[in-house]
Amino acid sequence: MPAADPTDRPDIVAALRRLRWPLAAVIGLIFALTRLAEISLVGAAPSGTFLRTIEPILWGLLAALAIWSVLSWAARQEHLRRTAETAMLADLRRANRRLEQLYELNQRIASSATLDDVLDYAIDLPARLINAGAAALVLGDTQADPLTARSVGLNDDALQNTRMAFGLAGLTTAPDQPELRLPRSPVTRFGACVVLPLIERHALAHGWIEAYLQQPLDREAWDELQPLLITVGGEVAEAITGSRRRLRELATIAELEQAITAERTRIARDLHDGVAQSLAFMRMRVDLWEDWIEQDPARLGEEFVNLKANLRTQIEELRRAIFELRPLEVGQLGFVGALRRFVHEFADQQQWEVDLNLSDLPPDLPHVLELAAFRFVQEALNNAAKHARTGHVSVALQVVDRGLQIIVADKGVGFDPGAIEQSATRHLGLRQMRERAAALDGQLTILSRPGAGTEVRVWLPIRS
Repeated sequence: MPAADPTDRPDIVAALRRLRWPLAAVIGLIFALTRLAEISLVGAAPSGTFLRTIEPILWGLLAALAIWSVLSWAARQEHLRRTAETAMLADLRRANRRLEQLYELNQRIASSATLDDVLDYAIDLPARLINAGAAALVLGDTQADPLTARSVGLNDDALQNTRMAFGLAGLTTAPDQPELRLPRSPVTRFGACVVLPLIERHALAHGWIEAYLQQPLDREAWDELQPLLITVGGEVAEAITGSRRRLRELATIAELEQAITAERTRIARDLHDGVAQSLAFMRMRVDLWEDWIEQDPARLGEEFVNLKANLRTQIEELRRAIFELRPLEVGQLGFVGALRRFVHEFADQQQWEVDLNLSDLPPDLPHVLELAAFRFVQEALNNAAKHARTGHVSVALQVVDRGLQIIVADKGVGFDPGAIEQSATRHLGLRQMRERAAALDGQLTILSRPGAGTEVRVWLPIRS
């Protein structure tokens, strides 16, 4: 049950204060009359006429004073008790109101699906918490200049003038704790400004909220308000972090979907250009064999030899495509282990000798570079399997000039890189490798000449 409001009870203090004089007078009179009766009936009276006259009056005054003192003390104690109870009830109401505000804040933030939802709610908090007449929400950290993301109650020009009046125009980083600022010039209609940093568990601040008040807060109210503001700032900062994390996750999922789509498109194109066309060509040759069975049976033996060679080639193409469809095992084996396993299994499938050097790799490569390196090695080995006609390849990854260098070399037939550049539309694999390197601010270099093998070099910058 809710606590009873002391103001709703009968005013005992006022009643005691009203009754103490009448009660004191009545009790004093009773004592005086009782003493007079005792003197008259019993005859026990002090010697002397003056003492016999004044003694009952003194007893009456003493009794009245005693009653008055007792009632005054009781009124004071009741007043103190009710004052303490009223203050405690006021504190309890403030605590309940703050808990309700924090609960609403948590519920609203939990239901906010986007960063805009969080910011829209955050800019409304100053008016709800401290009756601010205007507010601005500034986002910024050590990596970016502050940007006013939201504002209410002031247009851009008025906000700039108000910031100058409170000394906030040059503020580039959030304070460590909430600040209460008074205006430095009388040009503003606001009497105070609360600067609330958005800091999540002592991490870097996401920014701050400026709440402009019509009247300044006294020191007691400010000291009482600070814990609530710190909690609210932390909750908003945590919500901003969560929203940004969700955005990054969505972007990562989108990039992953794009990468999967690109890989499927490439595999489909390879199957269409290779296996599908070869099988269609062989089907056409089978149509000719029906005529050759009677007209030129000797020629069929030669055709069967070619058929067996073509089927062997297409089976290898299908196996390579199926091998590429296998999921990456980076999560289970780690980057180095997964890459080592992939290279050796690919070489075994192609019956190659392989030299693999991964000894100079740092243990803390960014995940995006690990995936990119895996794809570059995969594409380079696929190109070697299709075109190099080699029996030996080498793969090396190392750190050079603060970047990751990937080298895949074969001892195959080689080609003219200049001619490849002129007919880039026929070599989409190389073009995609070049575009992927450029997207990561890297470089792709192809060293080759006919009869001298091919070396694919990729350099990607390492960023923390």
